[in-house]
Amino acid sequence: MVDLDRHSAGTLLCRLGGADTGVLSLAPKARREYLALALVMLATASLAVLSMAFAMTDGLKANPVVAVLIGLFWGAVILCVDRALIINLKPRGGKGRMFLMIVPRLFMAAVLGLVISTPLTLRIFSDEIAAQMTQDQIVAANKAAKLLASGELKGLFDSKSAEVKQYEDIIAGRYTYAAPGMTQAQQEYDTAKTAYDRKQKEAETAYRKWQCELYGVGCEVTSKRQGNGPLARALQREYQNRKAEAGQAKQLMNAKQSALLGAQQQNSQDGKTALAAAQADAEKQLAILRPQRDDLQRQLQALNDTAQAKRQDGLLAQLVALGHLDDQSDLALVAHLLLAALLFMVELLPVAIKTLSAAGPTTVYERAEKLDDDRVMKLAAARANREQAKQAEIDQRAIDSEVRVATKVQEKVEDVVTEIAMVAVEQWGAEVRRSAANYTRQQQPPAVQNGGGGQPQIPGQPRQPGPYNLPPMGNPQLGGSGQPGGNGSQP
Repeated sequence: MVDLDRHSAGTLLCRLGGADTGVLSLAPKARREYLALALVMLATASLAVLSMAFAMTDGLKANPVVAVLIGLFWGAVILCVDRALIINLKPRGGKGRMFLMIVPRLFMAAVLGLVISTPLTLRIFSDEIAAQMTQDQIVAANKAAKLLASGELKGLFDSKSAEVKQYEDIIAGRYTYAAPGMTQAQQEYDTAKTAYDRKQKEAETAYRKWQCELYGVGCEVTSKRQGNGPLARALQREYQNRKAEAGQAKQLMNAKQSALLGAQQQNSQDGKTALAAAQADAEKQLAILRPQRDDLQRQLQALNDTAQAKRQDGLLAQLVALGHLDDQSDLALVAHLLLAALLFMVELLPVAIKTLSAAGPTTVYERAEKLDDDRVMKLAAARANREQAKQAEIDQRAIDSEVRVATKVQEKVEDVVTEIAMVAVEQWGAEVRRSAANYTRQQQPPAVQNGGGGQPQIPGQPRQPGPYNLPPMGNPQLGGSGQPGGNGSQP
């Protein structure tokens, strides 16, 4: 057994590596193993400090001093997590139990290694990532411009621009005015002209039928007989009727045409007045719409400038750019994977070393630790036995005390109950004596005159019981049995 200085740097490092100083004093050769493990843990914690500092400065643009402080805190957290993962990783039970102990620790260590190695990888490939990010920014800006051109703001701007152009055309004289009378006159003329065209066509059709029947050639559905026969004369009358209707329709069309010309002349005169009013209103509307259109145009330009000038250079943008590099070049992908694997393995080293140690043969330190654990368990068992015996003695004393108290209380209760019972018996005896005396007095007959008197007891009639169900007392004058004519005699 070797006495160790608990405050020396080597001992503190061994304790950081998970060693117990008491056990280490029994197996001093194990110091080398735990010193190496502690140094590996410090190396992984240092990488964690650098990783977090780079992540804060490159991703969040934090102040370097703040980034270093946060990195130190992160390194301390990683150091504590690594120590927690390895401190209880000991060969216990069978292979299945060892497997269940190792796999979760390796998984957690792998997650930590992946998180810590990513900022370091981005920092190492920073130049290539910056170049790729520039290309990605150009593509993103073009996409943003297309989205802006088809967005709601662009649609609102186009609508305002169309309204401004409409009012500017009015001011320039490009204005069409149609009075309500003009529209009605145009509709009436169009209706009359359509009716005339239809009537005229019907008249022409009736004329051709009449001519075909009259001459008998050149048409179908005729009688094939020339001359002005009955059918020809009927078709002639039909033609004349259609012709008259077409003439009436033409007169109506001419009247509507004249009304339309008058309405057009009136519309031309009213249009000048309407144009002047529309131009005055257009000036007012343009005074409102032009500032709105210009403001929308400035917003669109600002958004476009922002999309073109804004540079996405955060951690996510760097990861995306690194992924694009991997897609474009197999060599870049291989370099990325090798570097990430190297940093990943460095972060995984503490748990990996402890896992290999636990899976190997039992070491001297583990044997000494088992002996120390057995000694501690024996001491704990002896202390528990002493505590149990002491508690049992206390419990027995409490039980004995309760028994003595209960015995005294029972004796006292018995004395009180006996005293109460004796008083009750004495009261009951006095009451019985008084009741018997009263009953005796009530049962004595009056004095007999002339050798008789009173009511003799009827033979066979039961005698009344005495008080408290006692037998009735005999009448001395009637004999011991209380029956007349008994063995007793008159004195």
